[in-house]
Amino acid sequence: MSMSPSYTRLSESILQARNVRIYKNKDTAYDFKLYPFGERGTYIAPELITEITHNLAEAVSGHFPDFDYIVSPEPGGHTWGMLAAYKLMKPMNILRLSTELYDNYEVSVRRETAYNENYIYFDGFSAGDRVLLLDDVISSGATIRCIAAQLSVMNVELVGVQAILAKGEHYKQLEADIEVPVRFLSQV
Repeated sequence: MSMSPSYTRLSESILQARNVRIYKNKDTAYDFKLYPFGERGTYIAPELITEITHNLAEAVSGHFPDFDYIVSPEPGGHTWGMLAAYKLMKPMNILRLSTELYDNYEVSVRRETAYNENYIYFDGFSAGDRVLLLDDVISSGATIRCIAAQLSVMNVELVGVQAILAKGEHYKQLEADIEVPVRFLSQV
């Protein structure tokens, strides 16, 4: 695990995260790390919120100085996207998960990960927008790939991806596939 010394609380939260088994269907199980900052996390100490928010804002400023707004998907990324957008004084666009509220949206993309399937809905984009995608955890990169593909169809320029955590080396192939820099605060 590579960690910066300034990520003390993040490092502790990653090391202390418990494993849970999630069933995508009756035949497919996935062993899921329950990071407090991730999509199924619950309690997050204020010190961890502060550390992650501060370091996301610094990382984004350092790696991605020129974009129009942050784009973040539910359920895990949108909280951190909102906090980073606030800290950077940038607008934000939340990619919502499928619910009856969004079923009439014209633009959606099917997202399939190792542990679930759903649709992500896109609203409020204009051709020519330059966006930064911010998410909580990069595992296989499936979520980011489907978002990047849909942004391309809409002629929205993805300038890069910033995450809190990258699991394994999948981000390298993701970076090659979507042809933008993929950055993260920590890696396991």
